[in-house]
Amino acid sequence: MDEFTQKTGIPTDFLPTPRKRQTWALETGRANAVFANPRWMPLPDRMQAVGPVLTWRDRVFAQSDRQPDSFDDLQGSICLRRWFVYSDRLEHRVGTDLVRHDGYDAEQMLGMFLNKRCDYIVMKEMEFRFLARLLKVDPERYSTELIDAEWPVYLGILKTEAALIKAAEAFFATHIVDAGAMLPGLPPPD
Repeated sequence: MDEFTQKTGIPTDFLPTPRKRQTWALETGRANAVFANPRWMPLPDRMQAVGPVLTWRDRVFAQSDRQPDSFDDLQGSICLRRWFVYSDRLEHRVGTDLVRHDGYDAEQMLGMFLNKRCDYIVMKEMEFRFLARLLKVDPERYSTELIDAEWPVYLGILKTEAALIKAAEAFFATHIVDAGAMLPGLPPPD
């Protein structure tokens, strides 16, 4: 957002907000734009989607002694997030070839995985890399080529913000967000 401000001259302030509170932030005037997938865009009839600005990936990470080449190779145990929806190809493996261990959040799941309670974990790639960095763990050691799901993230801007929409469309037409490069500058979670 700092680069956006420098290039466009429009001051911005990024405030991390849970997806469930985005509607509240927009309706109370605390925000005039959000990062979201169009499928989960708050106030969709009042928003203009710009982008995609980045792509989130749910990647399969594996213990170093288990490096699967396909979803058919997954056998053993897997840490997943309780109540999270995963792809059909993964869900078909759970219960037959995979014993499922549920975590309530990403940190709990990662803790179970790093303590070898499970052979595999499925997490947002950037979330895994960020938390691994905080714990001083090499994420490459666990990375696989298997992606369970990926979806584009757009900048949703209130339609009443015409100047912001025009500036964002011009900026993100040529600017690619490198989420990996931002990891070292992110503060630890609350």
